[in-house]
Amino acid sequence: MIQNYALKTISQNPNALSTVGPLFFASLKDRPSGYLNTPLTVVAAGLAKWLDIYSGVLMVRVLLSWFPNIPWDRQPLSAIRDLCDPYLNLFRNIIPPIFDTLDVSPLLAFAVLGTLGSILNNSRGMY
Repeated sequence: MIQNYALKTISQNPNALSTVGPLFFASLKDRPSGYLNTPLTVVAAGLAKWLDIYSGVLMVRVLLSWFPNIPWDRQPLSAIRDLCDPYLNLFRNIIPPIFDTLDVSPLLAFAVLGTLGSILNNSRGMY
């Protein structure tokens, strides 16, 4: 709807490009021709980006767990722990540690996040 208004405005007034904004048209140029821009695809894109960020924070949590002397009671480490441990505990209840020391549950946690991200990225798309 906004695109139609912008194109109609430009066709009526060639100087309107400066009022509509060049960034708007730059974003239209890179978009595939069959791209759906509905509220559902915007939500899917936002959730996919959130999952990417959460995967990064989860990776930091998993890597820092290899160091036993890290003070998890101080900020920002306690925030990372509080954000990631409830999700990791879901998988720790499913997969017990190997030899009582090696926790492989983050592998399943990353697999689930990757699958959800892939589903969301594929649902944004084409008609």
